[in-house]
Amino acid sequence: MRRTGLIAAWLAGTALAGVEGAAAQGVTGLTVFGDSYADTGNVVRLTGRPLGFPYVNGRYSNGANFVDGLQAIYGLPDAAVTNYAVGGAQTGTGNVGSALLPGLTQEVAAFLARGQRLGAGDLVAINIGGNDGIGAALSGLTAAQAPVLGRISAANAVGNVGQIVGAGAQTIVFNGFTTLNGLPRVAASGNAPAADLFARTYFDGLQAGLAPYSAAGTRIFLLDNGQIFQRIIADPGRYGFANTTTPCALAAACIGAPKAVQNTYLSLDGVHLTEGGYLVLSRYMANALAAPNGIAAQAELGQIGTTSFAGSLLQRLDAYRLFAPAPGATTGALGTTGVAPLGAPSSPLIVWGQGGYAGGSRASRGFATGYDYDSPSGTIGLEATPMPGVRFGFAFNYANPHASLRGGAGAIDVDSYGFAAYGSFTGTNLFADAVLAYGRHDYAVTRPGVVDPLNGATSGDSVAVAAKAGYLFDAFGPVRLGPIVGLTYATTRVGAYTERGDPVLTQAVGATGLESLVGRAGLQVRAAPFPLVGLPVRAFVNVTAEHEFLDGGRTLTTSFTSTPLLPILTPLGRGARGTYGLVEAGLAADVTPGVSLTLTGGTTFARTGGDGYAVNGGLTMRF
Repeated sequence: MRRTGLIAAWLAGTALAGVEGAAAQGVTGLTVFGDSYADTGNVVRLTGRPLGFPYVNGRYSNGANFVDGLQAIYGLPDAAVTNYAVGGAQTGTGNVGSALLPGLTQEVAAFLARGQRLGAGDLVAINIGGNDGIGAALSGLTAAQAPVLGRISAANAVGNVGQIVGAGAQTIVFNGFTTLNGLPRVAASGNAPAADLFARTYFDGLQAGLAPYSAAGTRIFLLDNGQIFQRIIADPGRYGFANTTTPCALAAACIGAPKAVQNTYLSLDGVHLTEGGYLVLSRYMANALAAPNGIAAQAELGQIGTTSFAGSLLQRLDAYRLFAPAPGATTGALGTTGVAPLGAPSSPLIVWGQGGYAGGSRASRGFATGYDYDSPSGTIGLEATPMPGVRFGFAFNYANPHASLRGGAGAIDVDSYGFAAYGSFTGTNLFADAVLAYGRHDYAVTRPGVVDPLNGATSGDSVAVAAKAGYLFDAFGPVRLGPIVGLTYATTRVGAYTERGDPVLTQAVGATGLESLVGRAGLQVRAAPFPLVGLPVRAFVNVTAEHEFLDGGRTLTTSFTSTPLLPILTPLGRGARGTYGLVEAGLAADVTPGVSLTLTGGTTFARTGGDGYAVNGGLTMRF
């Protein structure tokens, strides 16, 4: 664990700082298969001999490899990591190091012999195939032989993965490659074209062979290590490297230097990487695994925006509500802005506007990254009161929600445009309100890459229908109270889009949606008009229990642009289904016979998955 801590510190201290905390969510165990890139001491254990120069710690590295990097990123103890990878392993039963050492097939057989089942929290990491192609290329692989070997190697790997899936694997990150010429030894061999032809055929075969498992729900993240190396070679400084072509072991200025200097070289020996190279690879793997996790927030933000808009209109109607007096009672000084005094002529037009601010949080759940959000907004409306106790109107709202995903996993900004029609009836004791709201949302999505950020843009819409009714009794003095009930249904859709940025990590995101049905029941307490600082004021407080009847469970579909044949189906798990509380309050004050002010707000409490709040202040003018 001390080694893991040092690796985490190295990751945080390089130009690659900002390890995605959200990437680590849900990972409780790591099971590893593969070759020397992943071996953390199995060759030493099986042969009883230490690895020779320039390798240390039983790894084909000058320090850590990508398995150590993943362990550090996910904060896993040693007991949570099980590693079957053996240096020299090929995709089948062969091993280029020794005929006595296992290949991937024997590694998987050893895993299956233990009778263990993999669960939702177990991540499987596989690095295999390089020994099939590199050894053949260095031995004179021809252009005619390369695709045949590529297809055979892919079939071997896919067959072994199938057995791992059969043992319960739900999430697999697989390091493949479309080119091998980024390795100095291959580049210098004079046979790089044949090696690359093998690599391309192998990678395509992996895609095609693994596709049925992906379609059935196993989340398979197939990475292109060859493309990663090419990006590093094209711009080494941005990745923290000074030399990507000369193996460190062949440079006296490197191999005899401290590890910090060695890690500025990408390659250790012409085939294997330095610790610095392996840890960049581990960051790519973790970033890929985290890629789908922030998408859940998009539909949720759109839905929050539209339902908050509808809720603010219901609160405004509560603030301006004025009950008709019982038969024989006097009307008193009722105020003239929100509702015309009884017997007064109906209003031809009411113009109103308000500004608001909302915020809240949602907790991480399953593969869905949690987030904190805020949303300033502005609303204007036109309203009419054709008769006492009856009003209807139309409103337009603009909001600019912003969400910060937990663990530095990215941000979402939304331009949201809302349109609503609403109506209200208020009798002697009974009242009822209804709102129909539509929201158009333009999303800008940013998430961190390994070096360059990844960006996406899409649009979507929401519809919300909200209704509320109550029956208030005279309690004491100017105070009334009574039961209220309500129901809000909302549906949101977000369109498909493709990210821009690092082609190793960009993903194509499928369209997604979200539905919600919330019922409410509780109590309203309100005061009839009373003087406050010389102004007639109306006030209310609602305390209700809210119940979400739909759990928000859904499956997101994404794929990496480099592996379009492998859909990644990400289940989000249940949302906030259950009962929670809501408190709303507001007041309206008549400044002049034609002008009034409102202040309304509300907050949820004890809501599973996080609470939200909103406050709105408005101005109403009556003509």
